[in-house]
Amino acid sequence: MSNNILDTLEVKQFEAEVHQSYQEEGNTLAECTRYRRINGNKTQFPILGTLAAAERVIGTPVVATNQSASAVEVQTTKYSVAQWTDIFLQGEVNFDAKQESAKAVAMAAGRKVDQVVIDALELLDGSYTNTVGVAIGGANTNLNVAKLAEAAKQLDINGVPSADRFGVIHTNSHHSLTQETTVASSDYNSNRVLANGKINDYYGFKFKQIGNLADEDGLALASNVRNNFFFHKSAIGLVMGMEIKVEIEYHQDYGAHLVTAFFSAGSKVIDELGISFVDTYEA
Repeated sequence: MSNNILDTLEVKQFEAEVHQSYQEEGNTLAECTRYRRINGNKTQFPILGTLAAAERVIGTPVVATNQSASAVEVQTTKYSVAQWTDIFLQGEVNFDAKQESAKAVAMAAGRKVDQVVIDALELLDGSYTNTVGVAIGGANTNLNVAKLAEAAKQLDINGVPSADRFGVIHTNSHHSLTQETTVASSDYNSNRVLANGKINDYYGFKFKQIGNLADEDGLALASNVRNNFFFHKSAIGLVMGMEIKVEIEYHQDYGAHLVTAFFSAGSKVIDELGISFVDTYEA
């Protein structure tokens, strides 16, 4: 089906709005991962084992150590989000209305990408080596400095680099942390937490705050216990076979345009030793 010039102009304007909104409003967890754009629907992340130095004895052959090697395969899944726009309402749609429509589609796509990453982290629930329970820092506690310290210590023990560490936490956990004296008080923290109402980073972790993610599942909550994750970005991979692509097509039988966003994405834990699984209690 060929589009007239008005349709073409609308497609270009809509796509520009989607890309701008998507970068600002959605896909907040991509930077926390080992991100890869691929051709096809699957890829592998190689994992190389450690090596140990041995004493060198002069006059004897050099002994080579066989480094272990394995790979984690990630496969993408296809997604779409669509919305109809009736032709009779075209004349009533002003710029702001189109912008809001673009934002809605973009944020839906962004929430799904975030959920793909969260689902990969949640998949190992109950199997993580590094765990921080609700009793750390007190009985049935929400997120606190003691839990951050324990999570950081677990990663340190495993030799996880101190740079590029992230904390994916629920909004309730974030606001609980702002009530900690050592976090909120300028006597301990140079960040103006009480003035800004937000903690961007603390204890070596850059925080990514996740709410209820609208129609997505978000971070799991069961019997008042919320799952949160603290990890190094190389510990989890995110793959996109198709970046978000927006199309607007007129359907004569419906007398309406169908606005659709397509993308494909997949995520998987690469090295669980680089992740600390932290439980917080929400009263």
